[in-house]
Amino acid sequence: ISPLKHLLVLALLLPPPPISNRSLPPQQFNSETSESMASNTLTMSYGIATTAFPSVLSSSKSKFATALPLPGVGAANASSRFTMTAEWMPGQPRPPHLDGSAPGDFGFDPLGLGTVPENLERFKESELIHCRWAMLAVPGILVPEALGLGNWVKAQEWAAVPGGQATYLGYPVPWGTLPTILVIEFLAISFVEHQRSMEKDPEKKKYPGGAFDPLGYSKDPEKFKEYKVKEIKNGRLALLAFVGFCVQQSAYPGTGPLENLATHLADPWHNNIGEILIPKSFSP
Repeated sequence: ISPLKHLLVLALLLPPPPISNRSLPPQQFNSETSESMASNTLTMSYGIATTAFPSVLSSSKSKFATALPLPGVGAANASSRFTMTAEWMPGQPRPPHLDGSAPGDFGFDPLGLGTVPENLERFKESELIHCRWAMLAVPGILVPEALGLGNWVKAQEWAAVPGGQATYLGYPVPWGTLPTILVIEFLAISFVEHQRSMEKDPEKKKYPGGAFDPLGYSKDPEKFKEYKVKEIKNGRLALLAFVGFCVQQSAYPGTGPLENLATHLADPWHNNIGEILIPKSFSP
């Protein structure tokens, strides 16, 4: 029989000596009894009856008690510490500069670009502006193609023609020559960006309100907070969609996203990104 089994048998057969208030001084009694209670509590936490090993776990000098690690103690200490984890990758610690207060903040900053507070605020503003542009661009690409009015690639071919006239949904655009449109766009964007740069409040830069909130979505603070999260989520989705449109157009020049989608659905096993990435010699 192994020494461990022999020790367990003795523990079962020999009851512990009784501890009373009379046999021990008050200080020693409190120390021994509290240690015994702690040992029995730890034993119960692992599903072992407290009467099984009373004499073994009741003494701090027991080799058996010190030889076996008790992971429950470490787990209890670990659970008492509060840690923030990144929502985008469970188990990963959240960066200290991303506290979750910003809309759509899921602790994603693997390159540490936002460690400088000034840069972080600028990145938040830039992301939101690009999200809004993408949410305008994606429907502007899909709707004309869905209506059979050409795709977004062919829509800009007029600019390459000397003296070409810009059209929108088949209708000529006033002052639709390329030089005139470039001047108008430059002046309009410069005015808007100058007005935005004059605002010192970072929140008002991103959410100016007023004429930009005609439906009054910002009047209810709780609802407005929810709308901020929805806006940034949909904006990020639009950014990914636009990148997908660009990749599709590079792989199949002159085609639009809906045309590519129809081609893929007609033969998914052959009309996909693998046709471009995998050399023809390796494909079946």
